[in-house]
Amino acid sequence: MKYYAAVMFEETDQLVDIARAAEAEGFTGVALADHVAVPEGFASVHPSGENPFSHTSPFPDPLITASAMLSATTALEVLTYVYILPMRDPFSVASQVATLSLLSNDRFRLGVGVGWLREEIELMGADPRTRGRRTDEMIEICRRFWRDGTAEFHGEFFDFGSTGVYPQPEAPVSIWVGGKSEAALARAVRNDGWLGMNYDLSEIHQLLDRLGELRNEADKEDGPFETMVIPNAEPSPRLHDKMNEHGVTSTIAMPWYPGDPSHASIEAKRDALGRFADAFIRR
Repeated sequence: MKYYAAVMFEETDQLVDIARAAEAEGFTGVALADHVAVPEGFASVHPSGENPFSHTSPFPDPLITASAMLSATTALEVLTYVYILPMRDPFSVASQVATLSLLSNDRFRLGVGVGWLREEIELMGADPRTRGRRTDEMIEICRRFWRDGTAEFHGEFFDFGSTGVYPQPEAPVSIWVGGKSEAALARAVRNDGWLGMNYDLSEIHQLLDRLGELRNEADKEDGPFETMVIPNAEPSPRLHDKMNEHGVTSTIAMPWYPGDPSHASIEAKRDALGRFADAFIRR
């Protein structure tokens, strides 16, 4: 099992130190959340059924944060969990992600989702009702730029002639897709991996079975495919071993609860990363 440490609601001046500490303790990577502009009093409800933040919650830009973290480490991966793709444009995303990939020796992992905060998506200029189809077009456009450098596209949301986005990444960029709807699972299968959230074990097994069916239908059952999920159960090495046997390749580690005042200092965070590593990584 690979472990990505959750980094959310922390002091911005601690982010690079958290990355260095996570790498030193043997974590595969860190996972960064994404929001840009959160409207006050939003009505949308998070997929968990709760609203875990407000319009004043801090969300440092994940791509800039990733750049700083990757430049301060040598082996650590940085994952966006998840980057809300449809409220951006494909040209900036293709350029920024290619640059991150090149500068980090392919240690950036692009986790994407269609988003749930409709007010934010609308504020950013996109129609939340069509965010899934827009995401599909954006992924295709980014992949064309990364593969060929110069591309054209004629679709529902983007229509442009021959255009170049350089430099190109040296290795294919991994795109892992979040969400549990049928459309999200199918989108994940068309790409390189699936990012789940906090689900009960019974639901995880149902989702894994459906992913397997979709991969089989797409003739992709034997290729590399990342599967990340967080069981709604007390974390234990035995639980994670059993999840790994069922096809789960990685999970989000929470050595401390995001924003926990008892872990406000970087020293407390280093200690928590070490304790988690002792229990799960170095066992």
